[in-house]
Amino acid sequence: MDQEEIKAILPGAKDIKQESRPINALSIKEFAADSSWKETNRSESGQCLYSMRLPGETYAATLFWIRIEAVADPKLIASYVDRAALGISTDQGAGGADRCVITGLQEGSWNCHKGPLLFTVGGQTTVAFKGTPAPAPFVWRDDVLPEFVRTIATKIK
Repeated sequence: MDQEEIKAILPGAKDIKQESRPINALSIKEFAADSSWKETNRSESGQCLYSMRLPGETYAATLFWIRIEAVADPKLIASYVDRAALGISTDQGAGGADRCVITGLQEGSWNCHKGPLLFTVGGQTTVAFKGTPAPAPFVWRDDVLPEFVRTIATKIK
């Protein structure tokens, strides 16, 4: 995601920074043969962490992240999600994705798939949204994160 896309979702966002983080990158056969962790099993870029400052924050306390969980044949990904995706299935954040589940009730993440990609979107903030007296994790989970999911899903071919 670029800064303009983030600002379209969170118009007051400032001081937006992006950091790539590594993920494990083993095929199923490689993992089955040897599940021990090795430095060479990493992909240097498979998760992006974004930090930003929203109105009302004195420092960049809002975080948003995207992590690639798996890439495989779309039928294999769909079968895996049907059998193993733990969470509450919902169409709320699935705009553009094939399916999403919320992986936590309070400050949950969205675990979604589209075609050959299984990905997770999550984050947190310290701001109070309009109409709420304090930081509202449900607003972040139910209203903000689905916008990130939709934006990401439109990019997956």
